[in-house]
Amino acid sequence: MPTAIALFAASDEPRPLGALLDFAPGAMIWTFVAFFLGLFLMWKFVYGPITQALEDRDQKVEDAIQAAEVARQQAEAQMAQARAELAEAQQNAKRTVEEAMARAERQAAEAVREAEQRAKAELQKARDTIAAEKRQAVQEIRALAVDLTISAAGKLLQREVDAAKNKPLVEQFVSDASGLAAEHGSR
Repeated sequence: MPTAIALFAASDEPRPLGALLDFAPGAMIWTFVAFFLGLFLMWKFVYGPITQALEDRDQKVEDAIQAAEVARQQAEAQMAQARAELAEAQQNAKRTVEEAMARAERQAAEAVREAEQRAKAELQKARDTIAAEKRQAVQEIRALAVDLTISAAGKLLQREVDAAKNKPLVEQFVSDASGLAAEHGSR
């Protein structure tokens, strides 16, 4: 049985298309050889590198996912640390404010106490000044009373009374009169 290629090559007359589908064992073997050789070459030089590239890409994706997971965990750790630091800073700020308030209250209480002490000191100073001026005024009044008494006694007696001799006597009298007046005023 002649081969289909030989039939096509040997005759110049037109052939029907169905002749291509005729079974030719030699052509079939060469077709299988060419197919498996092409499959091997494609597998070795095309599919192999493509498969390797896909596996490399898959590995890069897996590495990126792991890196993203590590980065997420680190970010969560940093967020937790930042929250802890923020809470600590807020606690420190609260403590600082409380300390400042307590210090301000102590300073205000100290200022009030010092003002009260100054006021008491000023009041005591004023009382002491008044008492000193009162004693001085009483002394001046006594001295004036002694002088007036001596002058009045001298006029009554129509004679000159020796002021130096009688002054201690009159002072004693005024002092006794003051003591009696004080006793009488306290009743």
